[in-house]
Amino acid sequence: MELTIRAILQRSDFQDTEIVAGNKGLNRKVKWVHIVEIENFGHLLHGRELILSTGSEWANDKEKSLYYLQQLLDFKASGLCIDLNGRNQIQSLPTEMLKLAEQNDFPIILFNQEVKFIDITKDIHELLLGYQENFWWELENLNKDFNHILVSNGPIEAFLKKLHLTTKKQVVLVHDTGEYWFFPSPTSSVKQKIKTELKTNKNHMDYDFTSIYFLNEQIAQLYTIEDTNISLFNQLAIKRCSEFLAQYFWKHRQQTEIHKVKKNEWILDALRGEISSEETMMKMLQENTSIQLNEVSIAVFPSASSSITKQNDESFFTETLMFIRTIFKNEGYHLLATKDHKRNHFILLLINQRKQKNMSHRLKRALNKINNLNVNPSVSENLKWLSFGKTVKNYDQVQTSYQTALSTLHFQKNIQKLEEPFYHNLALYRLVEQISDTNELEEIINDYIGPLLDHDFKKGTELLKSLQIYLKNLGSKNETARELFIVRQTLYHRLNKIKELLGEDYIHPENRVMIEFAIYAKNYLEMNGLKPLRV
Repeated sequence: MELTIRAILQRSDFQDTEIVAGNKGLNRKVKWVHIVEIENFGHLLHGRELILSTGSEWANDKEKSLYYLQQLLDFKASGLCIDLNGRNQIQSLPTEMLKLAEQNDFPIILFNQEVKFIDITKDIHELLLGYQENFWWELENLNKDFNHILVSNGPIEAFLKKLHLTTKKQVVLVHDTGEYWFFPSPTSSVKQKIKTELKTNKNHMDYDFTSIYFLNEQIAQLYTIEDTNISLFNQLAIKRCSEFLAQYFWKHRQQTEIHKVKKNEWILDALRGEISSEETMMKMLQENTSIQLNEVSIAVFPSASSSITKQNDESFFTETLMFIRTIFKNEGYHLLATKDHKRNHFILLLINQRKQKNMSHRLKRALNKINNLNVNPSVSENLKWLSFGKTVKNYDQVQTSYQTALSTLHFQKNIQKLEEPFYHNLALYRLVEQISDTNELEEIINDYIGPLLDHDFKKGTELLKSLQIYLKNLGSKNETARELFIVRQTLYHRLNKIKELLGEDYIHPENRVMIEFAIYAKNYLEMNGLKPLRV
């Protein structure tokens, strides 16, 4: 039976509701009902679900609300029903969230009175499936059992055992890594027979299965071996089991990342030069004996806001790692990660596992994929500052890679956001950083652009900015005038004044290089707290 949201709104539990967005989407079809309170859930949806929520985890935060809704849109959910009554202090939803829902004709429905979600799901599922009272409670009890296994950190075998006891069928879980789990465990010959049939797709009518997803990618398939047509109850049981296994893999992966980050704190010792290159390589091989100890690049990005709790910061980092680890792996890099608590940023140690010649291209490709991730706003906000240092061949040079990564991050946050945040793109800024004598930098600035600074300060002009853009555009007057939003005649006047102040030969190669160096030096000194320089 196909149900629409419009038809569901006629049910008794929906009599005291308000449609706050998406009126035009009331004819959306509903295949299932889910209760979803967690922030990251999109990978658990299959499409056309009606979602029930109290909003307690997200409704008080605009970014979280938009992220919650965006997942519903991306994964083709049918609508969202929210009970804000009695559970928290939320009075209304963010305007931006309602606007986004309206733009996509996505229905958002508020309950004006407190309701019981279990009654709503029972009612709608009975409409969808037409099952009897005992059928419903069997599934609910199964759901509770799976949830208990999950929260008590039970193993995969516990889920499979419960599914077997419920369906009375042979259960098989096949991970994309090639690992198999069976319950109950059959003889070796039967195991091999099942594996062969699954691989060759033989007798597929006797195997009911559902796919398990992690971070939007299929990672496993869950099968029950049936000798007759699969019953409706068994179909739903295996579906519920697969949903909890998806949460199990998420939880297990997150715990694994937390352990790795803690274990990798030795990286900080290597970056401070407190352990030798030989010890560094030994630590890497201890982490994974199959690592090829090729070239290394260090990347950094800032930690989340210092106002958030340590637990949330840890969750933020591990969630970020889960998203980006696979990306770097697919581009031929082994990733080790940890946090520098003193500097309040995260460190990625990337070890090249392929040929050297296309390393830069692969890093750029990984960066592009990271920039296009559909993730929690707090994750994307910090990842946008991801900054790469020099790639080094010798492991006694990892400090250099780290320091140059910090320089790239410093440049991005204080001078200019880079489209490709690699140290070699810092241009003359790399030289500026090497000069520790501030007086020398000031002298260079005054010698090469001092007259322009003095004129701009006294007359309120923009000669230095005009020169900077003129040089950037390689002397193209049309491009420069367009970028400055002035007519060519005005530009000619400015260029003549620049020539008068700096001399006829200011555009000659050796002078041009020093002028651009002086501009970088000026920005660097101002960035470090000095007032704008002038003669």
